[in-house]
Amino acid sequence: MKILMKNRNARLIVFEGEDHISFITDKVKATKHSHYYIQITIGLNRVFNVEIEGVKTTVRGLIIDSNVPHELDGNDLWQYYMLINPESNFGLEVKRRFLGDSNTYELDYKLIKNIMNLLINIECSDTYHVFIKQTMRVLDIPYKDYYTLDNRCENVINHIKQTALNQLTVPSLSHQVFLSESRLSHLFKEEVGISISSYLIHEKIRKAFHLIFEGDTLTNAAIEAGFSSSSHFSRCVREKLGMSPSMITKDSRYMQV
Repeated sequence: MKILMKNRNARLIVFEGEDHISFITDKVKATKHSHYYIQITIGLNRVFNVEIEGVKTTVRGLIIDSNVPHELDGNDLWQYYMLINPESNFGLEVKRRFLGDSNTYELDYKLIKNIMNLLINIECSDTYHVFIKQTMRVLDIPYKDYYTLDNRCENVINHIKQTALNQLTVPSLSHQVFLSESRLSHLFKEEVGISISSYLIHEKIRKAFHLIFEGDTLTNAAIEAGFSSSSHFSRCVREKLGMSPSMITKDSRYMQV
């Protein structure tokens, strides 16, 4: 793939967006864990090993619902992972379209092949954004641009992006747009598809990794992003992503989209 040719020394290439984090890597060998995000995994070379609820299997592509304990061994081969916030519009559509009452969904090879053909063209963050739109079309999931948001939610999001994250709380944000906490929480979830508290945690994780990849230490990045300590940051990352911060950052390339 073009992105791997451009980043020959990277064993993990991370892309982070508003409602998901994804990565291309050959270094996943995860013991039993669960995390908050819905996970889509596609083997780029061949099948990978996974164990869910005591059942071991090999698959080429799989969707795993949030908070489902699983083990995964990539066999030192390349896979594409997408971790989607289950409260986002994207996450809700994945659950509706593929999961229903099931914890997992095995992707058929035609769908896998279509996504892999799109992956080939990723060169940078701009082409990744195109890839996401095309992948959602392949998955039969409507793409929603955020410019259609209620003005109050748009103001909140802009305020979050312009304010130090360690100074933000739901009460302070509700005061910013002259709404009660309960009204803002309901409106934000309705408009954005994710709770405002989850959105804040996601933004803090994004901020921390951005600082780490710019050369800051894990501890300084965690505090600057609004976590109480480096251990608090590490715990949130494990809960949300199923990986430690050190595993994500070692021999990795990070791209914001």
